[in-house]
Amino acid sequence: MRWYRRGVGATARAGATALCAAVAALVLAVPTGAQQVDELDLPESVADEIVAFFNAPTTTRFRGAADIAAGRTVDGDVAVLEGPLVIAGRVDGNVVVVNGDVVIEPGGRVEGDVTVLGGRATAPAGTVGGRLAIFDEALPYTRRGDRIEYDDRRGRRSRRWDYDGPSTRSRISVRVEDSYNRVEGLPLRIGPVFETRGRNFLRLDALGVLRTDRGLSLDDDDLGYFARIEQHFGRDGRFSLGGTAHSLITPIERWGLTDIEATLATLLFHRDYRDYYEREGWSAFARYQDRFAGVQLTAEFRDEDHLFAPVGTPWTLRRGDEAWRPQPLVGEGSLRTVSGELIIDDRNDPEDPTDGWFLEARATAGVEGSLTHPLFSDPVRADDLRTGFLDLRRYARLGPLSDVRVRGLFAGSLNDDPLPPQFQHALGGEGSLPGYRPFSLDCGARSRAVQVARGRDGERVTAFPAYGCDRIALFQFEYRGGFSIDFDLGGQDDDWDEDWNDWEWYPVIDVEPRWALFFNAGQGWALGQDDGPFARSDTGRFADVGAGFFLGDVGLYWAYPLNGDDRGVNFFLRIDHRF
Repeated sequence: MRWYRRGVGATARAGATALCAAVAALVLAVPTGAQQVDELDLPESVADEIVAFFNAPTTTRFRGAADIAAGRTVDGDVAVLEGPLVIAGRVDGNVVVVNGDVVIEPGGRVEGDVTVLGGRATAPAGTVGGRLAIFDEALPYTRRGDRIEYDDRRGRRSRRWDYDGPSTRSRISVRVEDSYNRVEGLPLRIGPVFETRGRNFLRLDALGVLRTDRGLSLDDDDLGYFARIEQHFGRDGRFSLGGTAHSLITPIERWGLTDIEATLATLLFHRDYRDYYEREGWSAFARYQDRFAGVQLTAEFRDEDHLFAPVGTPWTLRRGDEAWRPQPLVGEGSLRTVSGELIIDDRNDPEDPTDGWFLEARATAGVEGSLTHPLFSDPVRADDLRTGFLDLRRYARLGPLSDVRVRGLFAGSLNDDPLPPQFQHALGGEGSLPGYRPFSLDCGARSRAVQVARGRDGERVTAFPAYGCDRIALFQFEYRGGFSIDFDLGGQDDDWDEDWNDWEWYPVIDVEPRWALFFNAGQGWALGQDDGPFARSDTGRFADVGAGFFLGDVGLYWAYPLNGDDRGVNFFLRIDHRF
C-alpha cells in the first residue's frame, strides 16, 4: 500500500475493521453524540489496538495533512499518521488520527468511532455516530515501510508525563553531531545529560568535545565543549527558554549536503566539501515549536569570539598522504549578534516528500563588536553586519508515480556591505550546481592562496583570502518518475507477522526504483573588494541539467553544465535526496 494525501474519492478502499472493545471501555463510556474526552492516558494495550487498526489491509491510510472534501464519501475505516485530518464529507467507518488533530466541519460526518492520539479534535455535536476518544499522549512508533509498529523503547524515552519512577533522569551521552572533517577529524561529544519529567521539563547537557584529528590527544587544541540548558513550557514542551556555552568548530555552510554525506566523502575519498571556523562563547534563545503544525520559531542572542581553524591531519581511507584543500581566512574578533529563524514544514513526509511546502527563513544582525580580516586593515563593525537566508520549496504530486520539486534559495547581505568570510556563500558542486566543480561560483575567493601565520603553534599556513560571495541565488527544479515495481524486503507480508513479532528488530528495505530529471541555475554577487590583489567579482549566471536513477534514498546522478569553460559530464553518488 502506498501513502496517499489528499482528494479521497467515493471509490476509496472498502471494508471496516472496528477498534477492539478495549478502546470503547477505556474511553469511560462516553455517550454517542460526540462528547469530547480530553487527556486520557494511553495504555499499551490501546496502543497495540491502534497499531493493528492502522495496519489492517482494509484501512485507508494517509500520511501528513489529509482532507475529505464535501460531497465525498469514504466507504470503510480511515487512519491518518501525523495529520491534521479535515473531514467535510462522510466516512462510513471508524477514524483514527495518530499524533495529529482532526477537524470535522459542518456538514461532515463519521458514522463510526473517532480516536485521536497526541492531538486535538474539533467535532460539532452530532457529527460522530460512535464514540469520540482523545488521548493526550502521542503514540511512539517506528515505520516499517507502509506499516507502523509500537515502539516501547521510544515510548519510555518520550513519555515525559509518566510520573512513575524518579523525577529526574540522567545518563552519559557519547554522540557525534557534526561531520568527520579535515579540521578536527571525528568530533566526539561526551558527558552527562540530565532531564526532568513533567510537562514543564528541563534538560541539561554538559559535554566535552574531543577532536580526534591527531588521535586521542588531550591538548587544549584538541578539546572543546558544549553545554546547554533548556526549560520547556506548555503542551508538549512547545515553548522553551535556554542558553549554551560552547567552543566548537562550525561549517561555514552545511545546507548543500547532509552530515553523513560530508563524513563519507571526507573519510573515504579525502574530499571535504565544507570549510570551517571556530566559535567560542555563549548564547541565549527562546523557541516555539509545534511539530503537529510543522512550525518552529526561534530568537537567539550570541556573544562569541570567531577564530581561524587550521587544517588538521585526520586519517582517511584513500589518498591519506595528499595535502588537504586550504581553509579560507575568516574575520577574527568578538561579535555579538541577534538572529531570528522561522521554519514552516507541511510536507507529507519530511524524509521523502511528494506534496507540501517547506520554508526556512533566517536573519542575523550584528549588535556589538567587530571582526578583523588578517589581510585588510579595516574591520567589519557589527553595525554593518546584516545577513539573511531564505529557502522556499514546493513539492507537488502529478500522478501515482510522478511528482515535481521546486526550490528557490537566496542567501547573503541584506544591505550593500560586504560580509566577513564566515558569513559568505558559494555555489557549485553536488549540493547546489552539480554540473560544476565545488566552490566554482565563489566570486573569485579562491583565485589565489596566501601564506599567513595562523597555525596551531603560530606557524605559517596556506589559506584562501575569502570563502565566497556576499550574495547568492539558486533555483532548482526536479521531475521524478517511477516504475510499477516495488520491492519491500522484510516484514511486509501479513503472513509473517506472527513470526516477526518475536524479534526485537528486522530489516525493512524499500528499493523501489525511480528516476529524475533536473535543472539548476545560480548566480553570486560580490560587494566591494573589486580591485587589488584579492579582488572578488560577480559570477554571472550558470545553469546545468541532469538525470538520476535511485533506489530509495541512494541515487546515481549525471549532470552537464550548460555554460562555462568546463563542459564535461559529472557523475556522482548521493545517499539522500537532493532537496
